[in-house]
Amino acid sequence: MRVTCIVLLALGVAARSSAQDTVPHPPDPRRADQLRQAIEVRFGERMKEELGLTDDQFGKVRVAMATIAAKRRLLQEEEQRLRMALAFQLRPGVAANSDSVARLVDALTNQRVAFAQSFRDEMRELSTILSPVQRGQYLILRDRLMARAEELRHRMVPPPPQRGRIPAGRP
Repeated sequence: MRVTCIVLLALGVAARSSAQDTVPHPPDPRRADQLRQAIEVRFGERMKEELGLTDDQFGKVRVAMATIAAKRRLLQEEEQRLRMALAFQLRPGVAANSDSVARLVDALTNQRVAFAQSFRDEMRELSTILSPVQRGQYLILRDRLMARAEELRHRMVPPPPQRGRIPAGRP
């Protein structure tokens, strides 16, 4: 089972070797892979049990999820590339190229739409394998996993400070 957001969690967890580290480290691909695989196995076991999947359904869902996850990883990699390019254009103290910024913003918007579309594609694919009730159960189970992954990611790797925000109470 390759749930894309799990990859983010795995990379976030692997980015720090312990909660006491103050110096950020690049993600360890082997550690991230091991963590992602462990999470996928546990999610698969839980999904099979909670949705009451047959072995045939479970096999088909695993194949579908692997395909969808691969597509999402590509979308996320491209979004990361675009974000880095936009951040480069918007460096403090350096005049940004308006045309480049416009193209990057449009491309990022398209990436977000494509990523959202991947969820629709996922549910459409699963509709050929799962009953409507199982799809509903899957959606809730998946949402709980994603919320938990996000919570853990924030606990392990605090979000970067946001610049340019107006403090509360100021116009």
